[in-house]
Amino acid sequence: MRIAVIALDTRGGVQPYTALALGLHRAGHDVRLLAPADAVPGIAARGLAAVGLSGPGESDVRGAGGVAELGARERNKLMRRQRADTAEAARQALAACADVDLITGGVGGMVLGVGVAEKLRRPFVEAHLQPLGPPTAAFPGPLVALPGWLGAPGRRLSHRLTARGVDLMLGATARQARTQVLGLPARPAPPRPGLPVLYGYSPLVVPPAPEWGPERHVTGYWTLPDGDGWTPPPALAAFLAAGPPPVAVGFGSMVGRDPAALAALVVAAVRRAGVRAVLLSGWGGLDAAGLAGDDVLALDQAPHDWLFPRCAAVVHHGGAGTTGAALRSGVPAVVVPFGVDQPFWASRVVALGTGPAPVPRRRLTVDALAAALRTATTDAAMRARAADLGTRIRTEDGVAAAVAHYDALAPSRTEGDRS
Repeated sequence: MRIAVIALDTRGGVQPYTALALGLHRAGHDVRLLAPADAVPGIAARGLAAVGLSGPGESDVRGAGGVAELGARERNKLMRRQRADTAEAARQALAACADVDLITGGVGGMVLGVGVAEKLRRPFVEAHLQPLGPPTAAFPGPLVALPGWLGAPGRRLSHRLTARGVDLMLGATARQARTQVLGLPARPAPPRPGLPVLYGYSPLVVPPAPEWGPERHVTGYWTLPDGDGWTPPPALAAFLAAGPPPVAVGFGSMVGRDPAALAALVVAAVRRAGVRAVLLSGWGGLDAAGLAGDDVLALDQAPHDWLFPRCAAVVHHGGAGTTGAALRSGVPAVVVPFGVDQPFWASRVVALGTGPAPVPRRRLTVDALAAALRTATTDAAMRARAADLGTRIRTEDGVAAAVAHYDALAPSRTEGDRS
């Protein structure tokens, strides 16, 4: 089949869809990955066809001061820029998908993908990194956590509120693309029956919801091949060899207003806890200029699947992809959630017993982070649970499981699917 994968997300959000696209390509499908323009070189380097879409990229988020800590003025400015780019991105996506048989993507991809699929009369397969779906009592919605004493009704309600939150964040952009570019009604048509809905995380982390029915499949994480041929820079190799395993600290696209102050806080906590650290600046969230030393190494980035297993613990923001990489590595994690779905993944880490209580960004202090680091690096039972869970997650092949569901659609496709 000719398949278009749409991933409108940050670097960490694009990577799982890159893994999925690579798996589909290796299974013999003709795949193209539509992503923010600044992600295209990395995708193309893996031998995949890539199409860059207009819209805010990494440099825009850095300049605005970060995804999670935007003030009202900066948020409105970024939203205006996003709306201005929507029409062009919709036209680009429509042209890129004109000859495909199937379109797929998660929340970001659905902003354009559902409308484009409807316009072209192609099927759209939902492929999510978060447990988005009909209300269930099995776990709370990933964007809204209500008090635990509300029980099962509260968990079901949190899914309804999550759906409302997704619409508030992305609905206006999707409706603009549908009405102004694609010539479609503002409200999408009902999903085509018989199509699977896929979830790219481990069932050991979030088990399938019994209310979701047989068409929804939790496949396991969509991860790129281990190591992927990456060679560490000499400074990192020397640092790892010079002492005990360090902790890795990085907050991905959560830039924040004062990266230097955040880095200073992290380094002070690392030294108070008596551990070594590798700081990953990500999108500029940690500015460690002048702070590095024999116990702290600062890097822009390193592949999580390579670095995390070589560390004693990981400190991260709780993004879906980074949480999966940390759990898969088999080491404890300290989660510092900034917002969006990050508190949900932080709660899963705690429930699994593979990390201490999260330290929300707004309550992050040197003392709080140092205490969490000491727990993560010295609690033998926690370390054993993390190692065991990592071993079990690594036996899963989420990409292969997902690809099998796409493969199953190929024989059933007829010209009637286009009408």
